[in-house]
Amino acid sequence: MMSGAFFTYVWGSHGERGSPLTFTSKQNRTAAIRSTQEGDLVFGVVSRSPGDPDVQIPDAIKGRVINVWQISHSTADTAEFGIEARNAWDKLEDGSYRWPFALQPIRTWIIRDAPEFRELSGYTPATHTQRAITTVQEVGEELAATLKDLIVTNRKELEVMTPRYQTMASRVEQLRQKHPFALNGYTVQPNTQATNSIYIATLGKGGRSLKIGHAQDAAQRISEFNKYRLSSELQWTLHTNQPIGSVQDAIEVEKYLGEMFAKFRTEPNNSEVYLGLDAIDVATKLATAQIKK
Repeated sequence: MMSGAFFTYVWGSHGERGSPLTFTSKQNRTAAIRSTQEGDLVFGVVSRSPGDPDVQIPDAIKGRVINVWQISHSTADTAEFGIEARNAWDKLEDGSYRWPFALQPIRTWIIRDAPEFRELSGYTPATHTQRAITTVQEVGEELAATLKDLIVTNRKELEVMTPRYQTMASRVEQLRQKHPFALNGYTVQPNTQATNSIYIATLGKGGRSLKIGHAQDAAQRISEFNKYRLSSELQWTLHTNQPIGSVQDAIEVEKYLGEMFAKFRTEPNNSEVYLGLDAIDVATKLATAQIKK
């Protein structure tokens, strides 16, 4: 019986970006696909002894469980997500990016107060394998349960980066419907027939930092965005909640708005966050999109 939980060694985290799971070769990515099912969890454990002597990993995170991917089997080039080398050791001798092959995640998290992997219940000397250096390694039932508990207690969900090809982004939205994530054994199955809305949220009332996205329950989505913000920080405020129709209809309208306001995006592939934009302008274009529908 498969545990549904795997781990792979990483050299760090992309921080607040919900980045894809990346690999050095197509063969390593294929091995991960063959040993997993869509919806499985892959935990990123920071390497203690990276093979490249030039790699500099802070001692504070070595050996710790730092991030999690709920994976799909949708493949892409890492470059399609706008990810580039940040350190000298991220490049090979020919200047190419070390991890050019990616799997699109369904959901991503970082683990706050990241624990030592080898101190978790269920870890044994046999857990560490060479396979986990290049691809993913399944863990036993006890360790899988411990790792899944970390998502319940220590998780911070990140907005998933999407590739530039809309067909892939659309498929991931469908996968989020198909693979809801259960916490403590409890989950609410999504209603695929429910009406989806386009929401516009501002960071602080009247702010010009916006989130534009779609959801079945926009108020709940905005509440989730605020869950890990300090009370002293500006909070996301729901400005517009416009019913659209099916999830596919909502994706198309969101795409239209994304193309309309592309120059305001913080990153080329950040599908929701925009800076220096007036929510009223977006709402006006949203009304235009509704008319075109």
